[in-house]
Amino acid sequence: MPLDDAILGRGVYTPREAARLIGTSAQQVLRWTRGSGPNPPLWRAHYQFLDEDITEISFLDLVEVRVVAALRRASISLQAIRFAISFAEEKYALDRPLASQSFKTDGTEILMDAVEKDGEFVSLSKKRPGQKVFREIISQSLNDLEYEGNLAARWRPRQFSSVIIDPSRHFGDPILDKYGVSTGVVSKEFREFKNLAYLSKIYEIPSTELKACISFERSLDEAHD
Repeated sequence: MPLDDAILGRGVYTPREAARLIGTSAQQVLRWTRGSGPNPPLWRAHYQFLDEDITEISFLDLVEVRVVAALRRASISLQAIRFAISFAEEKYALDRPLASQSFKTDGTEILMDAVEKDGEFVSLSKKRPGQKVFREIISQSLNDLEYEGNLAARWRPRQFSSVIIDPSRHFGDPILDKYGVSTGVVSKEFREFKNLAYLSKIYEIPSTELKACISFERSLDEAHD
C-alpha cells in the first residue's frame, strides 16, 4: 500500500485489528465493508478506491464499523442500517454518515425512521422505547469521539483518558496521548519483563501511565474472550 495522501493521516487497520478495537469479529468487519456473497457492503471502505483487493480500513471506516457493531448488538437489521445510511446521505448530504457529528446529533431520528421502514420496530422491547434505545446506542458509540469539521478526528476510549486513537499519529495505533508510545508495545514488553518499574525507567514514563496501557490492552483482550 503506497504511503501517499490517500493513507497518511487516515489510519490503517487490518480487519483483525479493527475487530479487536471494536469487540466484534474480523469476518463481520469484512462483511460490512466488502460485502458477502450477493450482499453489497454497507459502504465502500476508503482504501478500496486504491485497490479492490485491499482489506485494510481507515479510521473513519473504523468509526462506522463501531457504530454498526453497536446497532447489531441492539438487534437492528443490516437492512435497517443500510436504509439509515442512505437516508442520512440523502437528507443531510453526508458522505460518511455514521462517522459524522450530524449523526451524533440527529441519529435517533434517522434510526427510528430506518427501523420503522424496515418493519423491525417490534424487535425493540416495549420496556425500552425506541428513542431511548437509539440515544443509548449513539451515546455509547460516538460520545468519546472528537470531531474536526463534521467528521470524527480521534477517539479517546472511555475509562482510558490517557489513551488516544488518532489517525494522524502512528497510523491510528492506540498510544499514550502525552508520550506517543504504543499501548500494544508496552503491554507486550510488560508480559515479557514482568517489571513495571523497569519499563518506567526505560521509557521515562510514570508507572501509572504504563498501567493505563496495560489495562487498556487487557480490556481489548477480555472483550474477545
